Amino acid sequence: MLRVFSNFARKFIFRTVNENIMKATPFILCGLAAALLMACGSHSRRDEIEARKAALKHKQDSALLATQQELAEVDSTLEVVKVQCAQMEDRVNAHRAELTATAQELTDLTMLRLRRDSLQVKWDMLGAKIRYIRSKQRPDSL
Repeated sequence: MLRVFSNFARKFIFRTVNENIMKATPFILCGLAAALLMACGSHSRRDEIEARKAALKHKQDSALLATQQELAEVDSTLEVVKVQCAQMEDRVNAHRAELTATAQELTDLTMLRLRRDSLQVKWDMLGAKIRYIRSKQRPDSL
């Protein structure tokens, strides 16, 4: 009887200890990872600040480049639309003088003006964004 009890006790204790270890494993691993990071992390605050400044400069440079490229596309499209708008205005004004302007011509002119104005606002916004990024890149703004 004692042998059966000790066998049962051994299995119960082993199973309980094993379950507790399995439950605690994530916490143990997190603790070990934190300890390793703290031991390996010999960076000073100054190194972290310099790394963040370098990352900020890289982000500003890439945002500036992307904005400049987008502005170039918008600018070329805007110039084409301005020429189209001027030509259509001349044609519609000539038809108005003759009293032969159609509703479709007037609608097309209005839609072209709308597109021109929309592109102009986008162009202005991108120019302001470029000026803002450049002002943040000046050494005296840091």
